[in-house]
Amino acid sequence: MRIELLGRRPQRITFTAHWQLHQRLQQRADVEGRSMSNLISHLLEVAING
Repeated sequence: MRIELLGRRPQRITFTAHWQLHQRLQQRADVEGRSMSNLISHLLEVAING
């Protein structure tokens, strides 16, 4: 049971992005009042879930 709960914690992912993509993501995050991490997580979730 405890092992299942540990697997449900947010997991860290690291990736490398082109500087232009990074700049565009940062601008969007600023406009939406989100952190870069939160924006990327949101965009991936929308892309996966539709």
